Amino acid sequence: MSGLRAFPVALALLAVVPACAGTQSTRANLHYSDEAHAAYERAMDRFRDEEWPEATEALRAVQHDYSASRYATLAELRLADVLFRQETYTEALAAYRAWLRYHPSSDESVHAHFMIARCYVAQMPDDWFLVPPSYERDLSSVHDAEGALARFIRDYPEATQLPEARRLLGEVRLLLARHEYYVAEFYVTRERYPAAINRLLGVIGNYEGSGLEARALLQLGELYLRTDRQPEARGAFEALLESYPRSPEVEAARRYLARVGAGRSVPPDTGSAIIPAAPPPRTTAPEVPRAPNRSFR
Repeated sequence: MSGLRAFPVALALLAVVPACAGTQSTRANLHYSDEAHAAYERAMDRFRDEEWPEATEALRAVQHDYSASRYATLAELRLADVLFRQETYTEALAAYRAWLRYHPSSDESVHAHFMIARCYVAQMPDDWFLVPPSYERDLSSVHDAEGALARFIRDYPEATQLPEARRLLGEVRLLLARHEYYVAEFYVTRERYPAAINRLLGVIGNYEGSGLEARALLQLGELYLRTDRQPEARGAFEALLESYPRSPEVEAARRYLARVGAGRSVPPDTGSAIIPAAPPPRTTAPEVPRAPNRSFR
């Protein structure tokens, strides 16, 4: 009978052993996570103090020592941020892309996508903000920035970075629109009116929010008048009045419409605009364009 009485006690002891093991494992995991968090925060102290070599070393240590924790993933992303803050934008861009390849569904992916766009913006030539873009300037980095920002705004409409993304996109589109406008004026000085019209249509149709749309519509209408295309001219002036009623160009558009008189109107066909990826081909010896007139009148 004593053996039978001992049997339930033994079963109870066996049940306690796994429970104790599970508790110890949970405590160990919590301890590991706490240590990883503390190490990550120490690294971030270095980051916030802009101690880049020390921050880099500390973040890499988090990656190595706590590779099974979520803080290793965060440390990897912060290393890309360090590269960005050090203005090594090509390396930062590669680091953000690599991070997204392995963590596409992370909550931090929004940050990574935004920083990719910022890398493109940062790689644009500095003199974009100082002088009008030249006739043969390489626009690849600017187009990359425009595409990345537009995708971010489309894909993350509730992101906290949205106001900044919209501001940057407006600046980038202004630069691209200014370039197209400059090239249009260059073509006008050589009486290549179809090419100039194409560029102005590109400004209106491709760079919404640039702030140059009303000006481009006015000068598009002027070019249509110059080439005896009155219906298209009416369409350009009417589009200006309808879409940009508070712009400074409104009064000139009204005067043109009064001069042209009533008749058939053809809206601007912005979908037909073709903006070359490369500069227009040279047909003569290399030439530096002179500053064009600021009015087509």
